[in-house]
Amino acid sequence: MTSNQRPPWVLNLALAAFGLIFALAIIGVVLLLFPQFRPNTIRFTEAMGDIFYHQAAWMRPPENPNSVLAMYWLEWNEDGFRVPHRRADRYPVVALGDSFTEAPNAGRPWPDVLAGALNKPVLNLGFRGFGPREEMQSFELYGDPKAVETVVIGYFEGNDLSNVFTTRNNEFSPPSAVTDRGMIPTDFSTVTDRDERYPMQIEINGVVSDIAFLEGYIWALNGTFDTFSRSRNLSLTLRNYQAIRDAAPQACVIIAYFPDKAHIYLPYLTAEDRPTLVQKTEQTFLRDSRWLGQAPTMMAFDEILANLDNQRDAFVAAVKDSGAPIIDLTEVLSEAASAGEITYYTYDTHWNQLGHEIAGAAIAEYIQTNPCTD
Repeated sequence: MTSNQRPPWVLNLALAAFGLIFALAIIGVVLLLFPQFRPNTIRFTEAMGDIFYHQAAWMRPPENPNSVLAMYWLEWNEDGFRVPHRRADRYPVVALGDSFTEAPNAGRPWPDVLAGALNKPVLNLGFRGFGPREEMQSFELYGDPKAVETVVIGYFEGNDLSNVFTTRNNEFSPPSAVTDRGMIPTDFSTVTDRDERYPMQIEINGVVSDIAFLEGYIWALNGTFDTFSRSRNLSLTLRNYQAIRDAAPQACVIIAYFPDKAHIYLPYLTAEDRPTLVQKTEQTFLRDSRWLGQAPTMMAFDEILANLDNQRDAFVAAVKDSGAPIIDLTEVLSEAASAGEITYYTYDTHWNQLGHEIAGAAIAEYIQTNPCTD
């Protein structure tokens, strides 16, 4: 064998390597062109909206329930929390909250937006159904108080005050115990007794859009400032937040106020749909025990609008009295709405991708311009 000749196995090895590289390249191109074939790819469709699930009898079936609203990668870690796009061994920022923070129906949740804006890894400890008590427990179990510099707690005005009451004596159920995480589309053929109220319509700057509200969340806002500020629900919520501050005394613990879709878009409801909405109104009141309750009450649409800010105002005032910093996202989302932007899914209670981008950017700006001094 001369010096210019190669053993047959060298040629075979080179051909095998070339074939492997070529095959991987083909797979990469296919996954790029057809992202639905990627592992852990979620296709969030119109019929998966949670308002269909909760108010099925009130909803007109969409023309194309299988229409894909978002396609994205989603994976959970061994503890059951969403894996951040920016992974790290140490997370200086921790995000707490419920489904608005986990964001199983959005590709880039606000914690990932925040990570990009701050150029820091953010650990997402949000999970569907969590309230203030579970957020405190999850931070104690899965957070790292010694490593964390900033904790952002997402407070959702639609149900956090009710969740803190219903789960006040419950044992913590870890997200890892949830085995079925799929978002199941509503089967409209099973809904036989219909009283269709939705979609209603909003009009902003002359543009009309379909919209659906989860009405229980509207009535959660429909109370007086005094009702919310005097409630045990609010005081217990703040005690849970204080426990998080106590667990990480060196960290800056910030409360982020997340408004419900109705808080942002109900003022734009068309005159034709307002009479339909007020056919089934409820009002939040304070029981003798000082826990919040709701009861059917006939109210005019303008009265409901006048109450929209009361929970927010009571909550923000109480948080400030406690000494904790707070960012209220109501204003920035209202500004987007006035410009004609839709930041929530039409048939879902949660933010779409634009909503998460706005929320994450606003929280990042607050952190950067309001350094904690506690």
